[in-house]
Parts: sequence; C-alpha cells; structure tokens
Amino acid sequence: MATRLLLFLCLTGHVFAKEPPDVECLVMHLKYIHCSWNKARNPEVNYTFYSWFPNKPPRECPSYLSENSTNTGCKQPYLQDDDRFSDFYTKLVHGNDSYEKKRYLKERVKFNPPTNVTVQYGLDSNLWLNWTQISYGKVESQVRYRINNKPWMKPYYPVRAGIQNYCIILPSSALYELQVQSKLDYTFGGGEESPWSDWSEPVFWGSKNSSTGNQTTELYILG
Repeated sequence: MATRLLLFLCLTGHVFAKEPPDVECLVMHLKYIHCSWNKARNPEVNYTFYSWFPNKPPRECPSYLSENSTNTGCKQPYLQDDDRFSDFYTKLVHGNDSYEKKRYLKERVKFNPPTNVTVQYGLDSNLWLNWTQISYGKVESQVRYRINNKPWMKPYYPVRAGIQNYCIILPSSALYELQVQSKLDYTFGGGEESPWSDWSEPVFWGSKNSSTGNQTTELYILG
C-alpha cells in the first residue's frame, strides 16, 4: 500500500507543483526597465529579484513594486545607454528556489504617448496633425481620427520613422478628433510583438455646425 502511494505521488507530483511566476519586462520610454511577475496571479511569497546584462554581475532590484506588502515588480534605471537593447537576464529567488530567464529587450520597448500634439488648418487647405516623440528617427507612428463623434476611421494611418506629422487632404466641414501613438520601428528592432504606446490625448478641429461658406476653426494644443 505504501509503495503504491509513493508511486502515485511520484507520477502526479507535477500536478501539485506550482508554476513559477513568469517575469515580463518592458523598456519604458528608453528611461528605465519595468519588470513584473504578477500577470497571471499575485505571488504567494516575497521573491527577491535580480537582473543583469552580459558580462556584468547580477544586481538586486533597487526599487520594488508591491501589492499588499508582497513584491510584484521592479523598476530600475539603465546603467548605460548601450545596455538598452542587449540580452537581459532576470532571476527570482525565494529560499532554495530560483527561476532564471533571458529576454531580448529591443522587442519590448514601450514609449510614452506623443506630446505637443497640435492640429491646424493649413494655407494649403489641408488639415495638419503634428506631434513630438523622443528618438523620432527610430520611431514609427500611426494616426486615427473620427468625424462628428462617429466610430474611428479604419484601418489606422501609418507614419514612417522620422516623420512627426500627418496630413488630411481637403477635410470636410465637420468636427475632427485625432490621436497618434508610436512604437519602435522594425528597422531598429521593433516587430509585431513590440508594444504601441498609449494613444495621445485627443485634439480637435472644426465644428459640427461648420459650413463650406462659413467654416469655424478650433485649435487645441496639448502637451
């Protein structure tokens, strides 16, 4: 009987074993690395978090993020610019248990939303949207807009790296609402899995009551 019980536990032990938490990391706006290990569920123990780049010693997290006094993430600055897109190693430790993982940060860059977003009616009778994003030469963007509060026009409108404006040719006499978001361009390591920034604050132009002969122009600047 004891032998059967031991065999049963050996064969089914994996059922009772808990899955180690999965660490996810993002490079936030090229300023710091944000790692978390509570996506699936909050951890039941307080892990110690270590990370390092190639040829450098592991460092414990300088600033933990926590929920209910339990560590759930880590925020850490870059040591130097060259590290931004290197291989990045993480390790969670609790007692005798440790979970190590390697990741490639270039595919995990997330920017803040574009700032200084403006829209104006140009002398060329076109509508111009402009914005500012850091490292714009390496950042692609996409624009969305809608007219008179209707659903957003789709598909969204791509803007290649190095450009921080978008033109709507000969807009109609209506109320336009526009937004823009950005991500690392594929030529610099971005890809399908690279996260887009959140959408910028919306900007508006025009009026629902506009008419072709007497157009009202409204300009909103957010930054």
